[in-house]
Amino acid sequence: MFSVESWSRVLHVSQSRHFRAAVASTVLIATGTALTGVGAASAANADPVSTSVAPRYQEAGDLFTALQFPELPSVGSTSEEAAEAPAEESVDAPAPAPAPAPEPAPAPAPAPEPAVSGDELARIVPQMPGDKIAQFVAPLNDAMVRGGIDTPVRQAAFIAQLAVESDSFRTFEEYASGRAYEGRSDLGNTQPGDGERYKGRGAIQVTGRHNYEEVSRFTGIDFVAHPELVAAPENAFTTAVWYWTSRNLNNVADGPGIVRVSELVNGGHHALAQRMDNFARGLAVLAHP
Repeated sequence: MFSVESWSRVLHVSQSRHFRAAVASTVLIATGTALTGVGAASAANADPVSTSVAPRYQEAGDLFTALQFPELPSVGSTSEEAAEAPAEESVDAPAPAPAPAPEPAPAPAPAPEPAVSGDELARIVPQMPGDKIAQFVAPLNDAMVRGGIDTPVRQAAFIAQLAVESDSFRTFEEYASGRAYEGRSDLGNTQPGDGERYKGRGAIQVTGRHNYEEVSRFTGIDFVAHPELVAAPENAFTTAVWYWTSRNLNNVADGPGIVRVSELVNGGHHALAQRMDNFARGLAVLAHP
């Protein structure tokens, strides 16, 4: 069964110029044959309607006019009609919505406050020169972060030891020559000259070949070949962290206290009173609410 749309397409095709021309040619041939090809007898016997069609078409003079079909509503245009039809105005596509503005990057977190400020350090170690406070307060705080020295008790104990070992941060190298350590196998000084070569250096004075080997492994710097580098400010606090953590001095400060910490740092009671005074001041300054 043809649908309504199919019939409509057929009727529209029938209205095209090519279709009407084809029908006109067929009618001319048919009428010519009817009038001349069958002879007079055939013409005499022809259907009066058929014999009257040709003269009417011929008189019309324009078979295209005679073959007009009634106009139908347009369902779809042929290619010729589409070419003749005026072009439809194009409709601009709607502009795309603007992309949302990117969200601003979050502001960087503010830097944490140092555990010990310059003013606090000056109060804990009053003999410390002002220029040394400005120079060393940052590396001191970095060292305490690295060593987990994160409570007032630990911080006060750490600073108390560094202050004595470095003469209130005036030097990171032992004043004595180091000859007294010559031949000290307990320090690993087995080679001639090891006593002077590996004398005390750093914010906590690292002493002896064995300790220089250990701190070299901790930092990745060859202090055995270059022992003088332990006294450089950029290394002095790092080597102090190595000494502090290798002896587990955070736990010692938390438990037995400052006297035992001093013994493990110095090997005895040298300047014990000064160490204890430094610790007491540090605790008073840092243990604020």
